[in-house]
Amino acid sequence: MTTPIIRHRIDHPSAWKAVDFKGKDDFSIDLEPRHVAALERALCAVREAGLGIDDITRESFPLDDMGDLIERVSHELMDGRGFLMLRGWPVERYALEDIGVMYYGFGAHFGRAVSQSVLGDRLGYVTDHSGSDPLERAYRNKYELSLHTDLNELIGMLNIRTAASGGRSQYASAIAVHNEILATRPDLLEPLYEGYHYHRRGEETPGQEPVTPHKVPIFSTVDGVLSCRFVDAYMPAAAKALGEDMPARLVEAIACFQEIAAREDFRLDMLVEPGEMTFSNNFITMHARSAFEDDPGDPAKKRLFLRLWLDVPEARTRPHVPEVAVYEDDSIARQEGRTPVYAGDAWSDYEGNRTHLR
Repeated sequence: MTTPIIRHRIDHPSAWKAVDFKGKDDFSIDLEPRHVAALERALCAVREAGLGIDDITRESFPLDDMGDLIERVSHELMDGRGFLMLRGWPVERYALEDIGVMYYGFGAHFGRAVSQSVLGDRLGYVTDHSGSDPLERAYRNKYELSLHTDLNELIGMLNIRTAASGGRSQYASAIAVHNEILATRPDLLEPLYEGYHYHRRGEETPGQEPVTPHKVPIFSTVDGVLSCRFVDAYMPAAAKALGEDMPARLVEAIACFQEIAAREDFRLDMLVEPGEMTFSNNFITMHARSAFEDDPGDPAKKRLFLRLWLDVPEARTRPHVPEVAVYEDDSIARQEGRTPVYAGDAWSDYEGNRTHLR
């Protein structure tokens, strides 16, 4: 099912470009001492209750003194720009485990944390494991990532440590890209709305096909609200598994989409520093990173982000289109004994695809 194609320019804060910002101050909110104090009190409450991190809920992690901030952030993510930065997380004052609890508890006020891989990790540790397995998924390797979207509504990325070199973050508005395609190549919108099958990269559940039986649209609309889902390598991998070629018009449309998204006037490029958290609406904001190298002499200095995927069922921008889902409930189920690696014959050309995988 192809949803209605939007054929008018979308004038909305979510249609931002990189050139709209002079620096981080233009899209950042600084945590105040009262906000940090509220996080600390909630941390103590969790410790006193003996809760594990997966047991934390909005109710068990009260943030009464942060109500105004939570409302402001929620509005910006769901009805505004769809992207912001929160600065001032006390990552140097607390043990990593405590920072994880505060971060997870904060996220609970925006949505429900979901599994990010077959590990069942609802709090993801984005760091390099490729030394032990070069087929580790992108959040566990060090290679470049092209602009893409993940699953679920909201994505939070909190920097704990930067790499010795590289690891810059990039963001771009899918809404702005749609506007540009409409203005310059409107003939390419139709194949983008139709989309193509997605490969589940070896993390499908037992009995589930490795390729989606349906086409996953890159652009889709519900009640006139535009959403985007885009991970480019998953489509040619699906075509390979199906033994067919991707439609030529779709290949041309994807190339156009990527060229626009990567332009300097569209793509926001920055180094996220320790204590800075990017928070984005996954259905309207794409993200990427440059390759990085860690200090080979000190594993304790490895680049590390904490990642949250948050499900927000009541979200206005949630695309209630069955074809958008790649996994059941758009979440990757935990599978005992499995690790998040790219698996299957479709990934035999992984060396060429790794820059596009998440």
